[in-house]
Parts: sequence; C-alpha cells; structure tokens
Amino acid sequence: MKNITSMNLSRRSLIATTAAAVVAGLGLTACGGGASQGSAAPAGTEGPSGTPTNTDLASLPMPEKDGVYCNLKDRDEVQDGGSLVLPTGEIVANWNNNHVEGNTHDNSVIGQYYRNWDWMFYCDKTGSTWEANKDFIDSYKVEEKDDGKVVVTIDVNEKAQFNDGTPIDYRAWETVMTTMSGRNEGYAPASTEGYDLIESVVAGESDRQAVITFSKPYYPTEALVSSIQHPASADVEVFNSGWVDNPHNEWGCGPYVIDSFDTSSVVLTPNPNWWGNKPKLDSVTFKQMDATAEMNAFKNGEVDGTSLVTGTKEFLSNFTSMDNAEIRRGFGSYKGCVILNGTSENMSDIAVRKAFAQAVDVSILMDIAFEGVNWQAEPGGSILLGTWEYGYEDNRPADVRDLKTADDRKAAAKKTLEGAGYTLNDDGYYEKDGRVAGFAFTDFGDSNTVKNRDAAFVKMGKDVGLKVEIDLHPSSEFSKVTASGSWDAITLSWGGSSTSYNNGGQLYGSDSESNYSQLGSKEIDEQFASVMQISDHKKQLETCNETEKKALELYGIIPTYTSPDTMVVKKGLANYGPCLSMYIPTENIGWEK
Repeated sequence: MKNITSMNLSRRSLIATTAAAVVAGLGLTACGGGASQGSAAPAGTEGPSGTPTNTDLASLPMPEKDGVYCNLKDRDEVQDGGSLVLPTGEIVANWNNNHVEGNTHDNSVIGQYYRNWDWMFYCDKTGSTWEANKDFIDSYKVEEKDDGKVVVTIDVNEKAQFNDGTPIDYRAWETVMTTMSGRNEGYAPASTEGYDLIESVVAGESDRQAVITFSKPYYPTEALVSSIQHPASADVEVFNSGWVDNPHNEWGCGPYVIDSFDTSSVVLTPNPNWWGNKPKLDSVTFKQMDATAEMNAFKNGEVDGTSLVTGTKEFLSNFTSMDNAEIRRGFGSYKGCVILNGTSENMSDIAVRKAFAQAVDVSILMDIAFEGVNWQAEPGGSILLGTWEYGYEDNRPADVRDLKTADDRKAAAKKTLEGAGYTLNDDGYYEKDGRVAGFAFTDFGDSNTVKNRDAAFVKMGKDVGLKVEIDLHPSSEFSKVTASGSWDAITLSWGGSSTSYNNGGQLYGSDSESNYSQLGSKEIDEQFASVMQISDHKKQLETCNETEKKALELYGIIPTYTSPDTMVVKKGLANYGPCLSMYIPTENIGWEK
C-alpha cells in the first residue's frame, strides 16, 4: 500500500511532519497473522536501525512506544558526500505549504530541505521539552503580563537570511500572522488556529528582534512561533496563487536549494548561502511514483528508500529476498479517517452519514491492511490523538463505538435510515422521495490493498442498504481532487505531533479550509479554541476529547486507526525513519561511515 492520501495538521500548532504518511487509503493499525515469509524473526523489540527485510513478516518485532527507528547518528558518524533518491506520492501544484492546497505531507517533506520555514523551535521525541533552533534564534523569552497578554521576544541570528538575501527579522513572523490569522478573508490558509490570538508583531531594539504580542495565551507558545515566511508572501495574490508551479527557491532558507524540478521529480543540492552545518549529501532527489512503481524502483536500486507507508504485507513482501535493506517501523503520528462531504447532495442527510458510520467495520479494514504482518494495536477513536498517546480517548459516538458485531451494525444502520423515512426498494437499497440512498467513494492509488478496501466499503454499504460506487484516481491527483470538493466520501490520514490537541479547530472548524466534511458549529469552534489557552495539560486534553466527541456526532468524520510509521530503506542510511516528534535536521541525513 502506497503512501497514502494524507494531509498535515498545521505545523503552526506543531502538528506537523518530520516524515509522515500519505498512504493511498487508510493507514490502519491492526492485529497481525497470516502466512509467514523469509527467515525466522529475531526475538525482542525492534533495533534502532530497523529489522532486516528478510524477516518473517508475521513475526516482525514490535517497536517500543517511545522508540525512534531512524538509525540515529551524530554528524561525525555520517559520510561527507553521496546522493539520496526517494519516492514521493505527489509533486504539488501549489508549493506554499501554508496554503490549504499546499498543506500535504509530500510538500512538507520536500520543503523541509529547502524552504525550512517551520523549524524555528523544535521539541524532543515526546514533545515534553522545547528549544530554539540556533541556526535561526540566539535567544528568546516568554512573558505573561498582568492584563492576560503574552509577549514573546525573539533575538534572531545575524546570519539568518532567505536565499534572495532578505534578512530574517520580525517581518518573517509578521508575514505568518498576516496570512494565517484569518483577519483578511482574501488569504486561504491551512489553519488560523493560534494566529488569530496574535495581536501584533513589531521590531524590538532592532529589526532582528521580533516582539510578538498575544491577546490571549497559547500553550505551548513555542509551537506557534516556530514558523516564518518570506515577506513577499504577504501579498494576497502571491500567497494564494503565486506559488502555483513555482517553488520560489529564492524565498527558502534551508540547507538545500532546488536545482531542478518538474511534475515528475525534484532535485536538491547544497545551498551555497546556508550558514549552518554543511549538508552531508551532494544531492537529494524526489521522484513522483505510484505504489507499484515505487516497489519496483526500490528493488531495482533506483531509489534508496520507500516513502512512509503503513507497512502492509502487499508492500513489505516485495522485499523479503533483499539482503541489503531494513524495515523501520515506529508508532505513528498519522490518524486515518473516512470523511463524508456534508455539502454534497448525496451526503447532506445526516441519516445517510450516520448509517454509513454505523456500517463501517474498522476491524475488516485492518484485516485487509495488515493481513500477514505483526502489528498489534487497537482501532482509533480520534484524529487528534493516537491510540498510544497520553490522554487518548475513543471519542466516537456511542451508537457507533458500541457496535461490536455485523448484526449490530446492520440493525443500527437500518434503524437509522428507516427512522429518517427511508424504505427498502426491490434492489435492496433504501430510498426516499424517489432518491436512492447512496454515494461515490473517491479513492487514490493502484495497490491491491486499496482495491480490496474499496470493495469492502461497497459491501459494507450494500449490507445496510446503501449504494456505494467507487471513483478511483491516481495518487498524483489527490490534492486537486480533494481541494475541488466534488466528491462524496474519501479516506485520508492527518499527520500530527505532540501538540495535535490544539488542532481541533483546524480539522473540525465550521469555517476551516481543512475541514473537508464542511460540517461544524460555532459552539464546537469556541470550545476547541479554548483548548490552546489552558495551561494545565491534563485539562487541555480533557477539553479536547470532550469537544471532539461533539464534533464526531455530526457524522462527517469517521476515525479508523493510527498508522504505524513504516519505511524500507537501504542499510546504512542514517538519520532517516520513524522518530515520533523528534526533529532531525535534513543536513544530518546521509550514509553512515
């Protein structure tokens, strides 16, 4: 199964990416089982550099919940030079990852090498401690004022600049506030959360000192002020469409620059203007590939690793004869879900949405995704917190969560439809006022796992009297199709971090561009907005869960599971792989000595 259709929760609340999944469908965690392959599996837990690909897939060792599996190495343990070639599911048209259309996993991964906007601050793997990125920031302080306002003062490294020579100063933070706050409706940001609390960004003792004033607190503050953007993007036209088919190399500030690009590949080389540690690699290339092409390319040595996948048998079994590759699996940050478009004619009736939510058997989806692979985890009940994270609760409505058997699901869904005035026709489908209750399920990719999952959706619908048809597209069309809004139902994953509890307004907000269900309420908006202002972390999570429960009662989003982060890479690749919330500078990625 290919990197799935996945989106990023905004880096603004540090729900972002280091390397995250877009799998052509749902990235479900699941129980293993099935036929074994290759040699006997090693005992114990997964090693820090992964597990040999010829390991019995049904007996793959499980990662530790707090483990990182990226072959973590110090810079002096990594070779100078060499190249790295990686697949990507999509090279987006809109390269502005702050824009709703550019807020995809693939765009963020490539952007970390050359744009590098989102890492002014970073946290450890657990998200419990934060520090400033010394390449950009010399020092900072956060002050809570008596009037309830919070003032952040950031002293910027004198060497820090964008590639066109523009100094990185207070204007870089001001531009983010301008474009992301939601005060100017001309912009289409991926998220406004937190930015609407910023009252002003001004110069302090010099332009290199940014003074950011919040009208209300935001916790953790470092997560929000972690992002900058070149001042040129403050122009509405530039922000919305000026990045289309143009990555604006000159507005980046990372260790690499884009040497060349087209719709099929992006080549990056070291940035001669970069003031930090020299990149270890001479070049990094991303090639657009669908699932089958990616598998063959890795086996044939055309790429050095796979993109982040859910780790299905269909995918991993392709590499069991290789002796120079490793499977790297960790507990993941991506939460899969089914999204039902509340504005489409077929999904406008809450009874149809609710009936389908009751019909979906996540255990079947998990069996399809992970048959034959040892991955032991529970289905998910949230798209804000993973099942393994502190504070997680199953927030699905009780009339969905409590359905345990096929008979329970069928009876509940039929009761929902009949209670809304639908009657069963001679073809076995419910209808009302001459209209059949049904919809098109839009999916992406060409893997057998995707096809089998889609067939399961069709059957789940049929079993309860809903007519489901499949609308299949290549992975490369994910952003275009999703942004169009011309679909009834899709699957995707949301990538998160240790502060994903602050992103409820982004994913469920009634006016949020990232709420693809387009369902919500002002009450839910206000309650999610309060989460980021609660200093007591336990209470933050309680409020987040309480509010998500209300949002899921609209039946526009059906959580499925938290994906395991899984990669297959050539042996010796250092500082690349599943690493929870840990920040790994792209200049440190390379081949171990």
